[in-house]
Amino acid sequence: MAVNRLGLGMNRISNHAVLKKWKVADVALCVLFYVINIPIYYAKPFERQFYLSDPTLSHPHAATQRVGNTALFMYSMVVPVVTIVAISMLMGDPKHRTYLMYISLLGLVLSWTATNLLTDFLKNWIGRPRPDFLARCMPKEGTPLDVLVTASEVCTSKNLGRLMDGFRSTPSGHSSESFAGLGYLSLWLAGQLLVENPGVSQMRRTVASLPAIGAATIAISRTEDYRHHFIDVILGSCIGMYIAYKVYFANFPALSNELSFKPLLDDSDVELSQNVLDRVVDEEAAPFTAN
Repeated sequence: MAVNRLGLGMNRISNHAVLKKWKVADVALCVLFYVINIPIYYAKPFERQFYLSDPTLSHPHAATQRVGNTALFMYSMVVPVVTIVAISMLMGDPKHRTYLMYISLLGLVLSWTATNLLTDFLKNWIGRPRPDFLARCMPKEGTPLDVLVTASEVCTSKNLGRLMDGFRSTPSGHSSESFAGLGYLSLWLAGQLLVENPGVSQMRRTVASLPAIGAATIAISRTEDYRHHFIDVILGSCIGMYIAYKVYFANFPALSNELSFKPLLDDSDVELSQNVLDRVVDEEAAPFTAN
């Protein structure tokens, strides 16, 4: 009964084991998150009141960003995909290489789509003005500096898209997206390179940490472009890293595990303890861990 309830009754389907192994439900989630996020991304954000005298909103608008949207996609998605495929081809067991790449890439996409959905929803819901908001607004001359106003009352900007985007400061999408992709990649490299196992060189740990350092660099650049407040960057980074962490460890064992490089294969019919499994399974040639 417990198995039926945990599986939401899907275990009664004839091909349930195959669907479960290849995580078809996660594929559907990726598609669902992406589709749901389309109207959210283009939705009008909540327009908060503001003071023209607020110094935190008085920074210049940078026409050229240090890391633009295209570059962000390359760093947070393309770089992890290429790295995962290359390392899997180089180090993966030939008998299980395809499954390793599939599960790894699926986790990356799920982390990325889930993070974007949550981030865009929070951006529109919170509606906090960006540090460069007044430059976007171009307020009318003579507007009192110490009176709460709204954009519709005082803003003269004809670029409504840029103006509305000025209310999407919290959390930082660049920060959350970079950690959802590069943070996930750091965890994946740590597992593949066995960084928590005794005797592993410091070089491996350094290599595994590089993507996370890159994500932090992207996040900090958002304050240098005056696109986000520091709290926006911190919140976005935490969101992206938390989701990456949860998604990664739903698919792979702990980094301290001797088999940290092998995807978990959740099979309720097999009840082998990890200690027994570690003694009888050959590290390179064995099937994926049943847990």
